[in-house]
Amino acid sequence: MAELFGLYLTLWALSGAGVVVHEVAGPVQFVDLYGDERDAPGAFSCVPGQPPELWISAGADLEVLVHELAHAFDCLDDGELNGSPSRTPEARPAWASDYCWRSAAEWHACSVVHSATA
Repeated sequence: MAELFGLYLTLWALSGAGVVVHEVAGPVQFVDLYGDERDAPGAFSCVPGQPPELWISAGADLEVLVHELAHAFDCLDDGELNGSPSRTPEARPAWASDYCWRSAAEWHACSVVHSATA
């Protein structure tokens, strides 16, 4: 419960940082960084010249929240989803899925989740 309270405080702080937070009842429908249409419990948008937006469904678990908050930090640090807060290793770790490995932004978010849950 303390972890969720901490994440809600983080979401509230992000709202003050200009991140628009949307809570939705069902899965979030969006086009991902790879151009694929997806349904997921969370999504993040970082478009230059527009406020960053975070969509979280009521069914999102702690890993989804951490993943999307990592995207928020990535966007807020330089205005782009480019994985800038971390470096992608040269060799792919065994735990990294294809989805996580194909872009620096997804690598950053997945590695934050992996670090938090390992």
